[in-house]
Amino acid sequence: MFDWGVAAVLVQALLYATCLTAGGGVLFLAVFGRQLSAPERQFVIHFTRAVATAALFVTIARVMILSAMLGDDFASLWDWSLIQIVLEGSDGRANAVRAVGLIGIAAFAFGTSASQAIALAGAVVVAGSFALTGHSGSAGPGFLPRLLVAIHVLAVSFWIGALVPLFKIASSTEFSRIGAILRRFGSIAVFIVPGLIAAGLILLWLLLGSLEAIFTSDYGRLLLIKLAFVAGILTLAAVNKLRLSPGVAAGDRAAAARLRWSIAGEMTLATAILLVTATLTTAVGPPEME
Repeated sequence: MFDWGVAAVLVQALLYATCLTAGGGVLFLAVFGRQLSAPERQFVIHFTRAVATAALFVTIARVMILSAMLGDDFASLWDWSLIQIVLEGSDGRANAVRAVGLIGIAAFAFGTSASQAIALAGAVVVAGSFALTGHSGSAGPGFLPRLLVAIHVLAVSFWIGALVPLFKIASSTEFSRIGAILRRFGSIAVFIVPGLIAAGLILLWLLLGSLEAIFTSDYGRLLLIKLAFVAGILTLAAVNKLRLSPGVAAGDRAAAARLRWSIAGEMTLATAILLVTATLTTAVGPPEME
């Protein structure tokens, strides 16, 4: 028998990956576009638009998977009565908002000033769409929990969306230019990471309600696994900033090669984080929902 729950987790993880990468690609272009070579810039533009388009299809696939979960068979994938039930809930509103943002990214991520503004708005809308569903409502009533989710997602998007462009750029032999980009990225990350951690910790407290719940609930134990992966990605980022980036700026080819491997490691850990997050938001609820 097909496990629709597992399918829902995998599709949710893919939705996170495509949406965050697309939104982050727009942010990367806005911040670093002028420092990129023409081929690098075109690569990031085409990649970002392609991922945004893919995210639209994944959004549709997720609605179909949720419909199939309701009917528990393959025919329910395209059962319009079940799809309507999905669309009439919070997921439907979130998907509609998300689709608007993704279309803005796919259609206007060209890099010119006017189109860039629309694409940036699209990235913000996509991040905000995740605050309309999931467990943000379980974090408490009011605007603050949803605002924290949106800020958290936007910060994660900047990080994850930069990984593929940085991996591509790290293969260049223009070491001084690449070093300048890496230094700038590291300087921005110094401010983003504390905000990311602070928003995440506040959300954890609102969701769990107590320190004990981290160890006594399935949700809390999964969060510990996620935090271990987050610690790993932050460690790699610190190595990149403090050791590898200065080496690249100095023209060390070995440092550039190690940097690409380190970025690949960050991609792997980011994938693991998104899979755990998808499990948390799809299959396992906060303690009050268990």
